[in-house]
Amino acid sequence: MKKCLALFLALAMVLTAVPVMAEGNVFSATAQGFGGPVEVVLTVEDGKVTDAVVTGSGETEVIGGAAMPKLAEAMKVNGSVDVDAVSGATVTSTAVLLAAKDAYAQATGTAAAEKAALTDGVYTASAPGYSWMGMITADVTVENGALKDFIVTEEHESYTGEVAQPAFDLLPGRILAAQSLAVDAISGATATSNAIKSVFAQAIALAGGNALDWYAPVEKKTETVTLEGYDVIVVGMGGSGINAFCAAADSGATVFGIETCAKLGGQSATTTGPMILGSQNGEFKDAAFPPMDEVYNTWIEYVGSEEKADIIRECVYNNGKYIDYYMDNFGFEFAGTILSFEIPTWTALWTRYKTETKNVLGPNKTFMFDRAVAKAVGMNEKNGFALELTADALLFDEAGNVKGVHAVSYDGTEYNVYGDSVILATGGYIGNDEMVNKYLQGTTPTVAFTVNKGDGINMGVSAGGATYMLAIDPMIHILQVPNMIKNNDLTPDQKAILSAFALVSGELKIDINGKVLDPAIKNDADIPGYHYYVVYTEEQMNGYKANGLTENFGAAGSHFLGQGGTIPIGTPVEDLDTILSVGAEYGNVFKAESIAELASVIGCDAAVLSETLNGAEGTYYAVCCMSYAYATVGGLDVDVNMNVLRADGTPIANLYAVGQDSEGVCNVEGKPYTPWGGQAQAWTYVSGYLAGKAAAAAFAG
Repeated sequence: MKKCLALFLALAMVLTAVPVMAEGNVFSATAQGFGGPVEVVLTVEDGKVTDAVVTGSGETEVIGGAAMPKLAEAMKVNGSVDVDAVSGATVTSTAVLLAAKDAYAQATGTAAAEKAALTDGVYTASAPGYSWMGMITADVTVENGALKDFIVTEEHESYTGEVAQPAFDLLPGRILAAQSLAVDAISGATATSNAIKSVFAQAIALAGGNALDWYAPVEKKTETVTLEGYDVIVVGMGGSGINAFCAAADSGATVFGIETCAKLGGQSATTTGPMILGSQNGEFKDAAFPPMDEVYNTWIEYVGSEEKADIIRECVYNNGKYIDYYMDNFGFEFAGTILSFEIPTWTALWTRYKTETKNVLGPNKTFMFDRAVAKAVGMNEKNGFALELTADALLFDEAGNVKGVHAVSYDGTEYNVYGDSVILATGGYIGNDEMVNKYLQGTTPTVAFTVNKGDGINMGVSAGGATYMLAIDPMIHILQVPNMIKNNDLTPDQKAILSAFALVSGELKIDINGKVLDPAIKNDADIPGYHYYVVYTEEQMNGYKANGLTENFGAAGSHFLGQGGTIPIGTPVEDLDTILSVGAEYGNVFKAESIAELASVIGCDAAVLSETLNGAEGTYYAVCCMSYAYATVGGLDVDVNMNVLRADGTPIANLYAVGQDSEGVCNVEGKPYTPWGGQAQAWTYVSGYLAGKAAAAAFAG
């Protein structure tokens, strides 16, 4: 993995350390880091740490991965586990220190010391969360030595998107009830959850305590709940799952929905709106939609095959009809039309969700999802859904037929939900690094839900389902530095300048092969490895310090990822060394003293790079520009009813897949997903409608 691919991950939950082994004077324990277990192996002689080894393959290369050896070295040098966390790597540091503390207790035969008493008061702290615009600040009240209250005084999460609110609503109360920071992050709002935990941790320190003492295990439930008698089970309540749920309920089916996140809407909550063609709704009475035949023929030509022509026909000729259905029956609202990304003559191709409230990622729309599901639930007293419930396996009868779903709640409760048919709507596999590395060009930062781990696709395969076009590149519309700096290590203006160095036009851009990035690339998903480097000489950097940035930097665009700063033109950037230094610390900027060293940074052949640079040796700065992905595209193979298909083309009668779990059928490997605009969100309505109606009809009566 290239250096710039490591994501900067803000503060995350860390669980209590678990002893692993004790052999002679060597002791080991593990704790949960952001990406998996972190193990600390200590050699202790006469109460002194003489050696320390820290490993954690799941931690990020630039941040957590770099922190582990630093902490190990500090413990060896100090002869103690009482060392400071590494700045910017709080999650990994906390995991290492928890595990080290436990391993040392084993070595010395000492019981864990009692928590230091906290001094009562109100303590204010801040931490970076999901937002790119600013940190979360809150007041934590300590009363009678216990955590008593948590009041947010400033946050920018809701300005950035709609995913954070469940963390504010749920997590502080759970921490206060447990008096422990070891409670699970709120699914779908991990970054915000981590920030909330960090604020609590800082408040504990300000009150005279040690946050590491506040990770007491939180007991999980052990019971199993059985739910039976449903016509349709929907696994995933994002846009496509909600649309399937509503269509099935409206057809008279009894329906149960399962959603990992703590809110409805999933990835659809981050979109602008769907492609819409031929709508008869009054909102679009004056819209000059492009000819459907032209759209259909363009689509077929793009994928180069008529294998899925019946599905593509539904996406074009019935798209507007299905969206009208949800507007008329479930209260979805849209306003106006938007022109195509790729075809300027298609001036009325897609639409925006209608709302007075907006955020960086578009119109707020969670209230529409909530309203639609509430209406569908009210259609039958048996209908219902559960949030923070993760489906992990299909249930089968003795003949191998799908008969339900097994799922686990955030609190440990297991569920066996039985029904006649199952609709998979889990949002693709962007959060599954193993699948991403297998099928795509490597991992990228995401704008979206990393809870989308390919569970629906893998469940479909477990039932004998075939996949279709899994290797289509992900949905990418945004470029930025790979590791967004969300705290105050840089000012907003400094952050804007750092981003401009990555996003500027007219400077030397080098791809992962050491060649000039092909200027003909129009779609960000076509960038090799989903990232490139903007390369500057030391002379250029000195010029910017002395004379300021040139005009081309003023047009550097960061799409939705602005951080509130401005880019000065023609004004000496006197603090450029600070910007570059902090950028390097976060893995966004790399300094190389030779072409060979620069080639090592990029991961390319030095001879190729030397030819690109005309053999000009010297000091170079490489600023990484990374693609940010929304979701994957390829998924399960389905027919026009959204039935999952076996490899021989026969349908699995009671298993369906919608949304990103099946969008590959509209696309083709080797090209970005259909690029004209709004197609992915439109697919949630088309696939959701078809699957919901088909699943309800299959067992009607």
